[in-house]
Amino acid sequence: MQQFSCRTVADLAVPGLMTGRLTVLALHGDADSATELESALRAPAPSQLVLDLSGLVRLSPAAAQALCRFAEVAAAHGRMLLIASCPAEVAAALARARPPGRTVCALQPTVSDALSVCLAAAATPGGPHLRPHAVQMRHELLAHALVGRAQGVLTERYGLRTADRAAGLLRCVGRAHGVGTVRLAAALVQAPPSRTGRPWFPGRVRLPAPAVGFVSATVDRPPSLAAFLNGLRDAVCAITSTGMADVQLIDASDNTLWLESSCGLPTEFVDFFAVIDDTTTACGHAARKCERVVVEDVATAPDFDEASRAVLLAAHSRSLQCTPIPGPAGRPQGMVSTHHDQPGHAYTGAELGALDQVAREAGVWLDWYRTTTVRDALEELHHRAQQA
Repeated sequence: MQQFSCRTVADLAVPGLMTGRLTVLALHGDADSATELESALRAPAPSQLVLDLSGLVRLSPAAAQALCRFAEVAAAHGRMLLIASCPAEVAAALARARPPGRTVCALQPTVSDALSVCLAAAATPGGPHLRPHAVQMRHELLAHALVGRAQGVLTERYGLRTADRAAGLLRCVGRAHGVGTVRLAAALVQAPPSRTGRPWFPGRVRLPAPAVGFVSATVDRPPSLAAFLNGLRDAVCAITSTGMADVQLIDASDNTLWLESSCGLPTEFVDFFAVIDDTTTACGHAARKCERVVVEDVATAPDFDEASRAVLLAAHSRSLQCTPIPGPAGRPQGMVSTHHDQPGHAYTGAELGALDQVAREAGVWLDWYRTTTVRDALEELHHRAQQA
């Protein structure tokens, strides 16, 4: 039996929600005691709750009934309780505990989906002007959730005494390898479990960084991810003769696009499009279709919802293109977009060919980065955690 634990991943004020607060809790281990579970759920002040159950191994019938009772009481007081990343056996236990004909626990596929429901509820009363705040808040919550889950993995897998120790390891190892804490946390959560006495990534061969034409690097020191993405951004600007561009990377766990580099675009644009999780933008359509999207006039194109359109027009983006960065199995792993301040910008065949070329080079380099630099960091994290 794995010891039950409940960790607060995020607890933030969110204007627009009935309670004014949103709390994300991550449950781990074996939830056998109804009393212990109820105590963990009552610990936060009155708040909308998102429960990340990805680390929950078992939910006893008594604990499942306690969770359903808590959800009923919360709903009666205008509080949402959303359950995310629920393992099949836990979902089955909840289904058995649910009163006949009633839905008391809303199940969401991922934490990302649950946060989207909460923030949509927060943004609706105030209209589109709250959307940038909601998007930025969601960006921060997703980062908190990833780091929290990674801390839980480290704490349980290696028997670390505190979550603070796990957080310190993530920061220290990430800094040593030039990998951001959130990126390292995401890689740890998505990687298969390491096995004692065996290589974590069997058959792994360390290869030198592939050469790319738009970033200079020495043999001993490849560029950091940030420098690489900035170089890619500048390259597509030069190809299309514009000063406005952005580069996004896709989080494979939930297919969200994260804005990693931009130029010539105002803070409002960067905050609003910090993370994209739907198809109400051209880059979302391009990612879903795995092909380039060209928008001749932002003002009239059907590719955007009205809030996104307003932010683009305020940034003087009247026409744009979004080119996918190729990834494994034919799925894109990112997007490069360029913007122009006049509608009807015509891209030449040479420009589109050059965009495809740098996107292919970027895809090869990002594959190398994921299988080399990030895995180097994961293996050092494994080594240090064993000694902690």
